[in-house]
Amino acid sequence: MNTELQGIAAQYSEAVLDLAEKANEADKVLAEINLVNEVIGSDRDMTVVLNHPSISSDEKKKFLSSLFSGKLSELTGTLLNLLADKRRLDILPFIESSYRGLLNKRKNILTASLSCAEPLGDAAIANIKAQLTEHLGKKLELEVKVDSSLIGGVVLKIGDQVIDGSLKGKLKTIEKALLSV
Repeated sequence: MNTELQGIAAQYSEAVLDLAEKANEADKVLAEINLVNEVIGSDRDMTVVLNHPSISSDEKKKFLSSLFSGKLSELTGTLLNLLADKRRLDILPFIESSYRGLLNKRKNILTASLSCAEPLGDAAIANIKAQLTEHLGKKLELEVKVDSSLIGGVVLKIGDQVIDGSLKGKLKTIEKALLSV
């Protein structure tokens, strides 16, 4: 089911991104979609109401309009109205994810995740980011997370590629080697 929703969301996000780029509002629309998802996701009752089949799309549009009055561009408001009419408000998180991925691809930006056992200083993070940017030849958005279960070291995820330099990963490798004997 999620794969189907992601496919539908990809179509919406590509169309919205094309329109947003023509209006020179691509980053603004991403921020607005993010805002809408944060507001809707912060209240479980709101999510239930917006996805409830017995509530008309007109009522949902009025609710969204009053909730985000003056906070959204015309393009984002039109997207919300279209999703309400098509009873597809539930795919908004997938649209945000797909839109962000498409926008980053068009801007030649890679996203990466760095998990470390202990918090890293700003200088260390900047150094890692600079080295990765130089090595990859692309701009990089780096999300840094602390994961104490790693024991030591770091795990870097860039797209589908995972580079595990953690102590936990090394111990698992040793365990596999010992069990295969």
